[in-house]
Amino acid sequence: MSRRDRGRGLNPDDESVWRSVTRTVRPLEGRTAPPEINSVQGPAERPAPTGVSRQAFAQFIDQGPPHEAPRRPAERGNEKRVRRGRIEVEARIDLHGMTEASARRSLLSFLRRSRDEGCRTVLVITGKGAGQRALDARRFQAWTPDERKLPGVLRRSFTGWLGESAFASIVSGYASAAPRHGGSGAFYVMLRRP
Repeated sequence: MSRRDRGRGLNPDDESVWRSVTRTVRPLEGRTAPPEINSVQGPAERPAPTGVSRQAFAQFIDQGPPHEAPRRPAERGNEKRVRRGRIEVEARIDLHGMTEASARRSLLSFLRRSRDEGCRTVLVITGKGAGQRALDARRFQAWTPDERKLPGVLRRSFTGWLGESAFASIVSGYASAAPRHGGSGAFYVMLRRP
């Protein structure tokens, strides 16, 4: 049998010869013969799902119409102004010292309020994180599962939040702030029109 034929099984003639040979074989003393396999079984049937109904599940996934994740400013003029730090900031929020959950709630509320007030560009200050100082200070402390997060949690979470549908319906784009507005520890956020 060639390597190509190994997965195909036996043809009917070979199978009848094989069965006649296996009938003459006796198990070793003290052992029992394995049960005879008459046919090849297909994959086992998947059990029917239990627990949550489709309707109950739908309430968790139905979050309104899908929105594209906000992108960096696409308009050429706006992009230039952002890069040069010549953008007029109409409102600002500082998320320093907040927990991740608290910062997310505050940011969403702030962005909704700013959009409703007619603001087009706001400044969100996340901070840069403690950086290497925090890592050095914790190097010799006992590790616990709660200490796994690295510094700069809010800065890293910010772009993920903007991809959520709740934020994407408000935000049209974002960019890192100019040094005079906080540099890499802050972001300009462009809001959609109400």
